[in-house]
Amino acid sequence: MTTMTLKEALAEVLDPRGRTVVDVGCGDGALTRHFAGLGAQAIGIEINEGQLARARKAEPVAGADYRVGKGEALPLADASVDALVYSNSFHHLPPAVMAGALAEAARVLTPGGTLVVVEPIAEGPYFHVILPIEDETEVRAAAYDTLKHPPLPLEAVDETVYGTVVRYRDADHYLSHVVAVDPARRERLPPLEAEVRRRFAANGRIDAEGMTAFDQPMRRMVFKRLP
Repeated sequence: MTTMTLKEALAEVLDPRGRTVVDVGCGDGALTRHFAGLGAQAIGIEINEGQLARARKAEPVAGADYRVGKGEALPLADASVDALVYSNSFHHLPPAVMAGALAEAARVLTPGGTLVVVEPIAEGPYFHVILPIEDETEVRAAAYDTLKHPPLPLEAVDETVYGTVVRYRDADHYLSHVVAVDPARRERLPPLEAEVRRRFAANGRIDAEGMTAFDQPMRRMVFKRLP
């Protein structure tokens, strides 16, 4: 299996230069700022201002903007976006709105525009660490099933499985990331923390920089909006 970073996987199928690119579920905004740094007009979307706080606190990058919105109700005009990206975020949508989110992506994309969805596969060392906190097996399967049946005018043009490596300084760094992605996990964590830390140590490996590294299989799916 080919190993790539997220940026490498996106660069194979998307050139953001001079284009309007939307990052849905942008988290801390790192990917939004990456696109802006490559010359895009980049828009990061999160569900509320609380989730956007980390992105807004980061060093500003020219061309990067953040807005509150949802995958099924994007704060964007019809046919106003050249490319739309879901990076590790599509499976966080409620299953009931996943199909609607694809239709919404088609609405905002220009004819010939690109939708790229990168999703973690529910297997591998990294996946096993989070299982005590949240088993996403079913929701990731629901996301994939939805993505396999895109509504017109979206057309699937690529599906690639690849491996990536996720790194953390230590278990504290990992736990802070897990809670930041979904604050609701904070309440579930205390009775499970010891087991999560055990799994973190058992499934990770120490790399050359002293970080704890985990292998994770990923799936990249690419869609074009038909004219």
